[in-house]
Amino acid sequence: MKSRLAILLTSLAIGTAWAQPQQPPQVKPPTCVSQYSEAAAMSPGLLISTGFDIKAAIPGGVWLQKDREVYFCNTGRAADGETLCWKLRVPVKGQACQ
Repeated sequence: MKSRLAILLTSLAIGTAWAQPQQPPQVKPPTCVSQYSEAAAMSPGLLISTGFDIKAAIPGGVWLQKDREVYFCNTGRAADGETLCWKLRVPVKGQACQ
């Protein structure tokens, strides 16, 4: 009986020594459906001066449209390099969520 127990314990010890370390599962970043693309070179003033009309306004932002092009722009004071406007587009799957 003791010899069987010793053999069993030995085989378990050897089996765990040879076992491959398990790697954590790969976690993909979540993806979202996005209907906006950054329009970094745009500002509300530039869009209005090129013929866009204000279609709607909310506190802190405006919707601008010319023909079939639609932009949403922040109207507050922005830091250097911060995006002010985004262009509305057909939703695209698979972009990283923000």
